[in-house]
Formats: sequence, C-alpha cells, structure tokens
Amino acid sequence: MRRDLFRSAFVLGSCVALCCLSGAHVAAAQPSDAGVVVREDFSSRGLPGQWRVVGGKWRVDGGRLVGDSGVGRGVVTFGGGSADFRFEARARFERGEESKRWFGLGVDVPASGSRPETVGVVRGGKTGFSFGEGSGEGAPVPFVGAADGEVRVRVEARGRQAVWFLDDRQVLVTSRSQASGGVALAVGGGTVSFDDVRVTRVRSSAFQRVAAAPVTVVAHRGASSVAPENTMVAQEVGRRSGAVFIENDVRLSSDRVPFLMHDTTVDRTTDGVGNLSALSAAQLRGLDAGSWFAPAFAGARIPTLAEQLADLRTRGGSLLLETKQADSIEDIATVIDVVRAENMTGRVMVQSFDPQHLRWVRALAPEIPLGLLRDKLDADPVAVSQELGLALYIPSGAALEARPGVVGDLHAAGLGVWVWTVDTAERWGRYDGYGVDGVITNRAGELNGWLSGRAAGR
Repeated sequence: MRRDLFRSAFVLGSCVALCCLSGAHVAAAQPSDAGVVVREDFSSRGLPGQWRVVGGKWRVDGGRLVGDSGVGRGVVTFGGGSADFRFEARARFERGEESKRWFGLGVDVPASGSRPETVGVVRGGKTGFSFGEGSGEGAPVPFVGAADGEVRVRVEARGRQAVWFLDDRQVLVTSRSQASGGVALAVGGGTVSFDDVRVTRVRSSAFQRVAAAPVTVVAHRGASSVAPENTMVAQEVGRRSGAVFIENDVRLSSDRVPFLMHDTTVDRTTDGVGNLSALSAAQLRGLDAGSWFAPAFAGARIPTLAEQLADLRTRGGSLLLETKQADSIEDIATVIDVVRAENMTGRVMVQSFDPQHLRWVRALAPEIPLGLLRDKLDADPVAVSQELGLALYIPSGAALEARPGVVGDLHAAGLGVWVWTVDTAERWGRYDGYGVDGVITNRAGELNGWLSGRAAGR
C-alpha cells in the first residue's frame, strides 16, 4: 500500500506508542442503541440505494457484497452522518496474494471518497490478521485466525476516537478521526466479500469506554517520570509512550501570554526565581526548564500554550488542560482565544479544581468538554456534574476508593470518570476494576505496557 493510502491507520502489537490492548476484564460502559441507520444483508441483486462506488468494482453476488480493488483500491461509501455510532460487518478474503490483500472499515470518509480519512486496515496472513499504516507494514494481532476464514469486525466511534474489534477483541484505537461520521468499506490487493453490514447511532459520553476497551491513558504533565514536566520533550515522550491525552497546566505571564507551568513560581522547575505571573513572556522564554531534571535536558524551555497546541495539531495528540490561574473570565478568555486560534477546540478538554473556572469556560466555549478535579468526592457528584455541564468527573485515587460505586452512578448519568494520578500496577488494576474510563499517570508507557501484557495473558 502507498504511504498516502490512509491518514490514520495504526500499527498494533509491540508498538504501544500508537495503540494499547485490553481483554474484556471489566464491565465497561456499553452505550445504548439509538437507532439503526444502515442494515444490509444484500438479499437484493443490486447495490443498495445511496451506496456510492468511488473506486474498484462492487457487486452483489450470492447474498454478499463483493469488492474488487483492481489495480488500485476499491471504496464504497454510504450512511453515517453522526459522530457517535457503531459500524459492524462480516468480511472474508476471496482472492489475492496473501501478503498484499487487505480490507478496511472507514469511520471518517467523505461520500466522495476524498482524503483525509480514517480507515482501519485488516490484512490477511498466515498467522492471522494485522493492521497496516499505509506503508503496508503491520504487526500480528495477538491471536491466531484463519486467513481465509470470515471475521466479524466492529468499530465503536465516539467523536474523534474510534476503537476496532475483530471477533469481539479490541485490536486498534485512534483519537485522530475528524468525527464526520462518513462510513465506507475499502479493499485492496484482491477481492473481499462482506455481509451483515450495520451502522447504529448510539447515545454515549465520548469519554466512557466501550465494553472490552482499555482505559484512556493520560500523560500527567507529559511523561513527567522520565522528562522535565510541562515541556515539549515531556509531551513528545508522552505521545510516543501511547498516551491519548497529554495533561498540562496553564498560567498567564505578566503580559498575559499563556505558558505551561504547574507551580505558582518558576523556582522548582527552572533556573529562575519568582512568580510566573510577575514575569514577562520574554523573561520566561529565557529560562532553562530542563537542567533541574537531568543534564541531558539542559536548554529545554517553558512552552507557550500556542506552541504546545501547534505541536499536537501537526504531530498528533489531544490536550487535557488544567487552569491553574484565573482571577476573572478575562483570564479564561485569553486561554480560550489561543485554543481557537490554533484550531484545537475539538482536541482540548479543560479541567480544574475550581468550579468557577469551568463555568467561565462553558460560557465562553460551550463546545469544549469539561472535567472537575476532586481530591475528595462531592456529596452528590452526579448533581454537581450536571450543574456544571461536565463530560468527566476526575477524583483522586484515594477519593475513589472511599466510594467506588460512584463510577456506576456517574456512568448512568452519561458521564465519564478518570482518576488521578496513578503510577503503580496494583492501583491501575484496582481502579480499572471499578470501571474508570481513564487514568492520569506519570508513567504512560508503563501503563500501556501493563495493559498490553495483561491482554496477551502475561
């Protein structure tokens, strides 16, 4: 396959920097059906109405849809139109060289078949199925399946995130979908047949994980266990460690430029001194934010929020942004202006310990999801969440242990639950058992390795 074939299909296996696996070890939130919009068993002779062939040759034969890629790739688009849906099909390789044939389910494909698009690719091979990344390279799925047998494929798409399953086992996840809801079937390197194609709109919090999916991995202050926190190098390591979200803190300089910094002062994490809010952007840019951590990071700088967002936009990743300093709605507006200027409202969530910060964000940018941080649980977390218009309730691990049943209550109300800041396998397992949807950790790579190892039965 050519490198430009798919914008966002991810290699799985040992490459935990791009995806992570988990067995069906927890009764995670399963969204309810809100209506089947496509149901096709190909009992008629012709291609269903409104299905559009944009590549290759497609026909209905023997109660199955048959796609032949020809010399390029075959694509047929149809249905969709929703950001939250389930896409299911049964597929079987019919013809083609084993190492080259593939098929894909697309969850973000314009009706015209134009790019960019998001398609998960399944390859046939002697050891089973694998996903490729456009270059045609892939890693085996950690179970063996017959290359010529039929496989059930399901995609759970929630906003920008999509999770692919083969025979009910998760094999691929991406958070880079454009969330257009345009669905498609694609084939390459030969002939593939499909049956029982169904698209179902679902009602779900985009932050609740679907059944059998792993927790969302959130890199706390970037990969802060191995790189200086709140720096671009920490963000890069967090991304390569497989984190879906990078968590960082924002404060305003004296001339009102948003910078990434957890503490009130720059004393602990730079070679400077003083309150960040008393220093200008020029002064902050001159500080060394890496030497305190290790000599190898000497010269790392405090990033501006704009620099961070530009990197995420072009190189991948989403941001969980904690507001640390906001004395007025104007302070929050300054942060929101940067998010909008970088065209990143669809990939940023704002969290805070201060409910007033979240009220201001909601008033200024209702399209940005909100999370409330808590070191102790509210008496009624559901009521507080509903009053604030939250997408996520984010307690500390200790707070969650006091009332683990609150996860079910929040799920029933349509909310997601993430937990902070958890760095040991024993606690990962405990909170995963509670059914949390995400884990904020200083050790994103280790958490992804733990998830992959458990899924593989180690």
